[in-house]
Amino acid sequence: MRCNKKNILQHLNIVIIIAVFAMIVFCRFSTQHKFIDNTITKQIKPYAVANLEDGSKEYFFDLRSCGTEYSCILVYTSHDIISAYSVGREIYSFTQTGGIWGSTTGSKYNFIDINEKMANIVVHVTPCYDVVADQELTFYIGSTYKMYNEIMTSSMPRYIASLSLLSLSILLIIYYFAMKEKQGLRIDLIYLAFFTLFCGLWSLVETDVSSLTVHNKIAESLIPYVCLMFVIPPFILFFDEYLKLKSKWFKNIIITYSMVQAGVLFILHFTKIAEFRETLPAMQILLLITTLYSVIRVVIKIINRNFSRQVYICAIGLTLFAIAMIVDVTAYYNSLGDADIMGRYTFLIFVLLLTWDLLRGTYEVIAKGRRAKQLEVFALTDSMTGLLNRNAYESQAGSENNLNGLVAVVADANGLKKCNDTLGHEAGDKYISVVADIFNSVFGKYGNCYRTGGDEFCCIITQGKHLNMERLKKLFLTKVYTENLEGGYEFDLGVAIGYASYDASIDEGFKSVVKRADTHMYEDKRSSKQLG
Repeated sequence: MRCNKKNILQHLNIVIIIAVFAMIVFCRFSTQHKFIDNTITKQIKPYAVANLEDGSKEYFFDLRSCGTEYSCILVYTSHDIISAYSVGREIYSFTQTGGIWGSTTGSKYNFIDINEKMANIVVHVTPCYDVVADQELTFYIGSTYKMYNEIMTSSMPRYIASLSLLSLSILLIIYYFAMKEKQGLRIDLIYLAFFTLFCGLWSLVETDVSSLTVHNKIAESLIPYVCLMFVIPPFILFFDEYLKLKSKWFKNIIITYSMVQAGVLFILHFTKIAEFRETLPAMQILLLITTLYSVIRVVIKIINRNFSRQVYICAIGLTLFAIAMIVDVTAYYNSLGDADIMGRYTFLIFVLLLTWDLLRGTYEVIAKGRRAKQLEVFALTDSMTGLLNRNAYESQAGSENNLNGLVAVVADANGLKKCNDTLGHEAGDKYISVVADIFNSVFGKYGNCYRTGGDEFCCIITQGKHLNMERLKKLFLTKVYTENLEGGYEFDLGVAIGYASYDASIDEGFKSVVKRADTHMYEDKRSSKQLG
């Protein structure tokens, strides 16, 4: 049953990975269309561009040749202040910066409404930073609703991939803190969870879906930079632990440097000396160095013929991740908008594989623990009666240090030899089992019951000083008597019983208490024979 449960959980992980991948592929190929391929939406170019002395630009558009079906001009800006005019009248503006949070307006799709009465419009764009001054803007003309719908549709696969990363990280964090003690989860699982959390949040905010639906552009512009700064420590901690790199010096240097760099960049940002967008290359370089280091360490392990499952997964995943990061960083500097072309997809697959492997390892550890527990139980349990055996008794005898309140109860089956000789050993085994059941039903709720010999039983009660032992002894003998009347056995049960409580004035240790209980039991046995 436990084996089947383990297999079901492993298969469930595989199904989840396949389902997420299939969903993303389906979304990707079912939403493959661009503005320029649509007859309603098309790219429009200005007939003139003016470069002003303050670094801003003005784009001039002639709308007289445009039809009445066009109701909007669309342009995506990143860290730009933008306004549009028709015959000197402002028809659109987006100029709100972050104040103390930053000088940027963030990134935004600007929908500039137009109508058939407008012959010309001028779009005025002012960059918030010098590093974005040379951005090339692309303008589209079409229906507002149609363009909004096309952006949402084409961005949906990326949004789903990023949302899946974020959701997975939250589930991993909850799972880790809920089950770490019970299942003995490895620390690298929580490192992976926080690494995935920062990457998922970072990539989610960068999607066009978020750009259209999130109205707080200041928070949207800050979150990716903050996530990028804090992704390094869990990244390096995870791979160091997962691959058993044990590179303390490099790990400590990278983590310390990343934290110091984050502190410096925060100071520079909020003092307006150099804001996050201006210091972005420093963050990207550190992430690239950390990724390349992890790739190199995997390559070294492969050269040293360390072909573990973890190495194979990281070799494939990190290589794809490094390639994707280089491609996406290049696209970031060459285009506007969501430049994460392949990073979030490869990273999602990589994280799913890592999660599957970590959980699989957890299942294996749990299974080994269960097998070890079963073997331990078998080694300490009497197979006939289900009570603890002599080995378990000796173990407790050797480990019991606090004897205050300890009570030892011993019992011995009378007439077992006669039962074996006249009725056979099968009846004798039944005799022992019935006595063991009665003994355990009375005393087992207070302490551990042992079968210490062929027909000998003992119960060690560690907190028994307040128990009425005479009452329990009478209850036990009553149950034996009742079993003889109602059990319908071929034999008559007979049991001698004795008990002793620890007395510091006469007992030297654990065995001394048991020996006194044994003496009382033999007195009970002699009394029974005399009465018989």
